Amino acid sequence: MTDASDDIVITGMGVVTPIGGDVETFWSANLQGRSGIVREERMDTTGLPCGWTAGLIPDDIREKTAAGHGAPGRSWGDTLMHAAVEQAVADARLDTRPAAPGPAALVYARVWPGPTGSHPRDYLTHMEDLAERYDTVGNEPAAVLRHLRAKNLPLETRDLSAYPREIAERLGTAVVPVRLEATCSGGLRAIAEAARLLRSGRARYAVVSAAVSRNTPYVLSQYGQLMALSRWKGDPAQASMPFDRRRTGMVINESAGALVLETARHAADRGVTEQHAVVGGWGLAVDTSHMTAPRVEMVERVMRTALAESGARPEDVDVINAHGTSTRLNDVTEARALHQVFGARTAELPVSAVKSLTGHGSAASGVVEAVASALTLCRGVVPPVPTCTEPDPACGVRTFLTPVERPVGTVLKNSFGFGGQYASMLFRRPAAPRRAAQAG
Repeated sequence: MTDASDDIVITGMGVVTPIGGDVETFWSANLQGRSGIVREERMDTTGLPCGWTAGLIPDDIREKTAAGHGAPGRSWGDTLMHAAVEQAVADARLDTRPAAPGPAALVYARVWPGPTGSHPRDYLTHMEDLAERYDTVGNEPAAVLRHLRAKNLPLETRDLSAYPREIAERLGTAVVPVRLEATCSGGLRAIAEAARLLRSGRARYAVVSAAVSRNTPYVLSQYGQLMALSRWKGDPAQASMPFDRRRTGMVINESAGALVLETARHAADRGVTEQHAVVGGWGLAVDTSHMTAPRVEMVERVMRTALAESGARPEDVDVINAHGTSTRLNDVTEARALHQVFGARTAELPVSAVKSLTGHGSAASGVVEAVASALTLCRGVVPPVPTCTEPDPACGVRTFLTPVERPVGTVLKNSFGFGGQYASMLFRRPAAPRRAAQAG
């Protein structure tokens, strides 16, 4: 039997999302069904077949985040991650109860690290730079290289390697940095990689972070060609409707999440005995059969692997925290895989889908939704999916329009992404759960 002191536990959490700039506000919005999806009014979308809505961080949270965590030359994506990490570090009480000497792991994922984030002017600046370069030197490789070397490149076109150094300085210790590129499954993969580094003894504790900010005409056109974005023309708050028969596609967002992971023994040695969640097993897979279309058998595979690696059976799962993107294909594929794994239980197995309120945050969604999974475990509440008012019988999953209080011992979290990326992870309720966020 595994020694519980070897469990990988979550001791710190932080988020910056369209529905809250901290964990408690984010959780309250989930329970209240308060949406962060609004009309995209920063650019002209009248000629587009989709992309009229977005999950945007409200102005007050944006200004507070920029003032507290922005820095000269720091991208908006990194600013978001710094804000989420600061929350997680305080929540884990790493300042007041520091970790034992030794390196920390830093596993992170970010998308579109432009200087102002998801604002369309990032895209326009980028395109103007490309046009100027072409007019000046054409496409001859050597000339292009000389041209670029002579320019001060904008943030979105160069590697921002300052982030690991900045986090190391904040933590006061060396870090083992790992940057992941795994599309929308990147958040769960980052958690899995952090757990692996802890189990191997290469790090004393781990910080996981992910951020996304990508709402530009270029991105909208890409997803539009894939027919992946919501074409809903009604109330923006209804635009993302996982497992609803009226769903027309996903809504993209800007967001960030961060976690502090450590072994239960390491946490106890610091005097931290209450935890947010225990990280169980996980399943990861890459499917080369199609770049964008998910497959039932692959979703089923990673869920079964997560259960097996956790020593759990399908009947042990209390709640599903779904990927739930609101696309026609993804939702029905995930639902069919759930039926394959859980059989007749699927009709009554509670399913939550955070993207109904926030939209889709690519790799950040896995970390943000892991926070929601941990809160479900500690608080014993299943968040509603308030936009699923007409459940799709082709999905046949159980969502709720209001919060449901019940004992929750395990949550299975799914994340899938373009490029054939699949991930599933089981989280368990800790023996001494954190009842409320505690900082300081």
